[in-house]
Amino acid sequence: MNITGIEQDINSTEGKLSPNDIEQKTLGKVTEPVKFKNLKKVIYIDKGNKAHLAYHLSYYSNSEKKHVNAPNYLIDANSGEILKQWNEVRHERIGQGLGGNAFTLPYRQGMFQHGNALPGLPSLGKFDVNVEDGLCRVENESIKVMNLENHNIGYDFFPITIFAESVLNLSAFSYPCNETNLFLNYADGRTGPVNYAFSPVNDTMYFAQQTLDMYQKVYGVNRPIGDDLPIRAYTHLGDMDNAFAVPTISLDGVVLAHQQIVIGNGDEFLTAPAQSVLGHELSHNFTALHSGLMYEGQSGGINESFSDMAAIALLDYLSKDYPWYWDGEDWTIGREAVKSGQPIRYLDDPAKDGMSIGHASEYTDALDVHITSGVFNKAFYLLAHKPGWSIQKAFQVMVDANMNYWSPIAYYDFAACGVIQATIDKHWDKTPVIEAFAEVGVVCPMHKS
Repeated sequence: MNITGIEQDINSTEGKLSPNDIEQKTLGKVTEPVKFKNLKKVIYIDKGNKAHLAYHLSYYSNSEKKHVNAPNYLIDANSGEILKQWNEVRHERIGQGLGGNAFTLPYRQGMFQHGNALPGLPSLGKFDVNVEDGLCRVENESIKVMNLENHNIGYDFFPITIFAESVLNLSAFSYPCNETNLFLNYADGRTGPVNYAFSPVNDTMYFAQQTLDMYQKVYGVNRPIGDDLPIRAYTHLGDMDNAFAVPTISLDGVVLAHQQIVIGNGDEFLTAPAQSVLGHELSHNFTALHSGLMYEGQSGGINESFSDMAAIALLDYLSKDYPWYWDGEDWTIGREAVKSGQPIRYLDDPAKDGMSIGHASEYTDALDVHITSGVFNKAFYLLAHKPGWSIQKAFQVMVDANMNYWSPIAYYDFAACGVIQATIDKHWDKTPVIEAFAEVGVVCPMHKS
């Protein structure tokens, strides 16, 4: 950028006002505690290309509602006029609004809220938003939620390339917000509710962030889906009875499409998927980044199973703070998203869906990976119920095996070896792991009982 002629606007770099004058004028009415204050003299070029001798004042504070703020001001050094102001802390977990859907589960109602602004509704936590210029953009460093406004786009549109994202000017969904309206997203910009779901935007942001938080805080994985962030989360796709994940697509080191998850509105079978589907789909990208399990044969079944395990682990994680959300006994996948109320899969009894297998002896290469996932699903359920074990402990060794021992072509028996070795690495008793796999017909050749 080439800037000339500044001397025509600025005759002196001294300024009529001192740093003390600026602080008294700007901070005199501030009631919140001021921390880490910084003041420096700068030259500011406004939108009309006029140069101003200015002070840049910044500090941190907390509002009455305990939100962390980082006010920044550009103040004319001669007149004291505030030329520009902004809040440097853009990502805050303050977004609120409806969540869930109209379907009642055996142990709770389907409708809930994110936050606590709506009296009488059960509450989960708030979701991240980027607050700027009176708008809440539903995004943070890890996730960007897009609203495709219920258009019937179809599968051919995906994966969305970087080029298409630019041409179509796809950006994070935003809504007007401030402390007065409690940062509420009421209806996804009038595109919700849709197909019995109250806010696919709110649910997607909240459950996606909770999934990443779970991997980081509980399972010690700092960047669970890698560095290609934020992941794009596309919501409000009309007549799409599905949800799926796409890992980063690159060619010769050049990224062609950022990693993304696609959340359809549902149609005849599903409503807009929520918690279990978000945890499941994001975990496919975890697997793609780490073991790279091929999506066919036994490795494909393990791939699907790991994502099912993650969905249960997420329920367990959420119920620690919100015990109303899960009863601890419903080991099914997709119950909250299926219109019929019938789960898609049962981890405790895979055969209950009429298709899945729960024992390795039933496996054939002709079976779909969703069906063959039942073997590891049942092993996970059995392991989590062994004395001294839990969902968290059982999923920990699965996470470690995925990261350190599984390979793209992984058969049941050798994948079990990886889980056993991950258990040994933790200095935990391997016997319950060997037993759980043996109950579903899976035996690691190196650890035969």
